[in-house]
Amino acid sequence: MNRKSLMFAVVALVAAGWASTVTAATANGPICETSAWVNSTTYYNCNGGSHTALDIGNGTCNEWNHRGMLVGNYYYSYAGGCAAACNGSTCNGGAGNYYTVTGGSGWNFRQLHFINNVSSGSKTCDRCALGLVGGTGSATGPHSHSDNRNGTTRHSAWYTNVGTTCGSSGYCNNRVGVPTL
Repeated sequence: MNRKSLMFAVVALVAAGWASTVTAATANGPICETSAWVNSTTYYNCNGGSHTALDIGNGTCNEWNHRGMLVGNYYYSYAGGCAAACNGSTCNGGAGNYYTVTGGSGWNFRQLHFINNVSSGSKTCDRCALGLVGGTGSATGPHSHSDNRNGTTRHSAWYTNVGTTCGSSGYCNNRVGVPTL
């Protein structure tokens, strides 16, 4: 097979959906309040056991909107049903109320632990309100937990590659990561 024929075959496979492409999205902080900050990253409380996710909070519960973090229009699939809680509950396997954005490559981006409100439900949007900052599921306090995973494999480079560390701002107009989708 010559080079030109090979290129046409690859293009045809991609167009037919036989191959998937990995894309990256920009993620901004989830809370539009200037006191929002990163309080856990690769390790719980920045020095404990393995966590491999971003936890962003501002010290309040059931008050500030928990926003979609991905810049651009994405479909946020909703998994709710948990009662309002600020310091943990048993619901949805520890995730509490959460949203998932699924990419074509098998990677997804999740936002966990929020409290339902009138904004809650599956939707396509650009950084829209998803609910209120809370602590549903296996949360030890109100915050937004965000992770990037493919099955059970978690990926920390989505936030470490842009320099997000403990104490970084989690404000909604600040970039905190570039998750794989």
